Amino acid sequence: MKLDNLLRAHGFMRVERPPEIWEADTEDVRLVPLIGEMIAAALAGGGALVTLTLNASNIVVEDGDRPPAGEYVALTVSGMIDVGPDAVWPDSGAAGSGLLVRLHDRLVTAGAVFAYIRRTGTFGSMTVFLRRSTVVE
Repeated sequence: MKLDNLLRAHGFMRVERPPEIWEADTEDVRLVPLIGEMIAAALAGGGALVTLTLNASNIVVEDGDRPPAGEYVALTVSGMIDVGPDAVWPDSGAAGSGLLVRLHDRLVTAGAVFAYIRRTGTFGSMTVFLRRSTVVE
């Protein structure tokens, strides 16, 4: 999936992106509901829409198991928000509460490989890793 149009459509937020963003191995009908849920969670966590940031990044993990080595597109929604305590997905020890557990089905449907929540003081973020598409157009 080419992310250019998706990022442009979220111009009501701050959008950060590299000059050339990789394509993600997903489809818009699978990803858009997840992005919507991430934004809704940020709003419910006290954020104002115009102060939220949607960040897209090209990520290379050379050695690791969480996420596994590979090339990814990472999408992050962040701001002065409370989206819960630090957490990772998938987490075999998840106890059934928290934002990432509630978003489990959306993460699976979108094709996410890894996701995490990070909290530093009043700043919070949720990041989702999607595999880089290997389809050449």
